[in-house]
Amino acid sequence: MLITHAYAQEEVTPLVDTLTYEKIMLDGSAAYLISETKEIITAREYDILQKKNNPQYIEPLYTDYWDTLEVNPFKSVKVEKPFLLQFDDLKYSPPVNGNMVVTSRFGRRRRGPHRGIDIDLVVGDTVRTIFSGQVRFVGYSRGHGKTVIVRHENDIETVYAHLSEYGVKTNDFVDKGQYIGLGGATGNARGSHLHMEIRHKGICINPDYLMDFVEPKVYADSLWVTKGLTDPYSHSSYSKGDYEILKTKELADGYDKRAQKIYVVRSGDTLWGIARKNGMRVSDIVRMNNRKVSAKSTLRIGQHLIISP
Repeated sequence: MLITHAYAQEEVTPLVDTLTYEKIMLDGSAAYLISETKEIITAREYDILQKKNNPQYIEPLYTDYWDTLEVNPFKSVKVEKPFLLQFDDLKYSPPVNGNMVVTSRFGRRRRGPHRGIDIDLVVGDTVRTIFSGQVRFVGYSRGHGKTVIVRHENDIETVYAHLSEYGVKTNDFVDKGQYIGLGGATGNARGSHLHMEIRHKGICINPDYLMDFVEPKVYADSLWVTKGLTDPYSHSSYSKGDYEILKTKELADGYDKRAQKIYVVRSGDTLWGIARKNGMRVSDIVRMNNRKVSAKSTLRIGQHLIISP
């Protein structure tokens, strides 16, 4: 795998396998250039090789953009899509005790975009991290209230919001299923619930695409994520979508276009009526159609409009 991005040289580290690995920065993340082959591998792949060659090796998993004060330290990072997420563990720990009752999903809603998934709980219920990792942020966030963010070794972060109490401190290492706080209704919450987000370099991903919330499992060990799967306006928060699992980049390329729904305008249709029929706002339709229509547009019979999947 040869990645042709520009990179900056930092240090050279020899391994016992006789290859020389040169640490570089690639799109804001640590990576390694193999001097002999010019191949670039991710920091995660480098750590796996190190562990194989040296059982005493301690992984520096959480060094890129490590900021314990900012909810999103990746604001300046441009992430190309589609991007790949990999999971070593296909079973996650439910963040709440008992069955996970989803009350709102990733997607558009009347109050605006919803970038996570809401799970019902009672104030004071235990909240647990779904994967092992390291706590990057513990603090009050506007809208989210009391929030804990855990970074995991596969380059994702999970956000746990509206808590009533914190159970961890920044920089703590946590195991899968470990207590991190108590559920609540802090911030802009309408009733007690856990608002959970899954992020890659600050970008929120539709959790329903990655994992099942009936049985606690991840759908695949390798999942490609497209632009549409990070855009809440392309989904409805009121119902669970049906998603194709993208295990290869070839499947990911063109997926957003394949997943689009097209509405054909009929006699008597209005944008307001089409939006209401599909659980949308007029502004959602305007946005999805790249502003080729507006709230004041006169619709033509037979006209094609993109609506949410």
